[in-house]
Amino acid sequence: MQNKTPLVVLCSKNSAKISAAYNICSNVLKEFKFSYYDVPSGVSETPDTDEEAIQGCYSRINFVEEKFSTNVDFIIALEGLIEKTSFGSFVYGWAVIKDIKRKEFFYGCSGKVMLPNEVSIKLEKNQKLSEIIRELYPHYPKDELDRIGTNGVLTQKLYTRIDEFETAMKCAFGSVISSTGLYND
Repeated sequence: MQNKTPLVVLCSKNSAKISAAYNICSNVLKEFKFSYYDVPSGVSETPDTDEEAIQGCYSRINFVEEKFSTNVDFIIALEGLIEKTSFGSFVYGWAVIKDIKRKEFFYGCSGKVMLPNEVSIKLEKNQKLSEIIRELYPHYPKDELDRIGTNGVLTQKLYTRIDEFETAMKCAFGSVISSTGLYND
């Protein structure tokens, strides 16, 4: 049985992910308890396929579920990635929400921001995109870069990392709502 006040656990201590998750949960749930943990993804530092990003989300969710599942209602995992195509490289993110009671996963994806060529050519497997951005855009302080992300730097804060994960979570919670009827009237 789900708690009267749902407990939502985020599988990250990243400030942008925490803000995004808290903001969206505030819009979707009437009341909720919220906690977050630093959880390894078990995938590359910067995944380059949807499958790898989703696998990272599953790994994070499984870790939290094994440790805390008796009290948790929803577990949220967020994973950013880069997609390389014939017409350019893009940064975006996935949200996976597990409804513990129903044992169901719900998925949402953000919009994609095209990376400039100067960023794309520096990308290597297991290299942090944020390190490349810090090198190319040194005028952004680390704490601001952590909050706005690559998207925020490239779009001059028009579409930040918080926006990225809020979009992905809106899509994932949209599936939760349509499947379960959950909604904050």
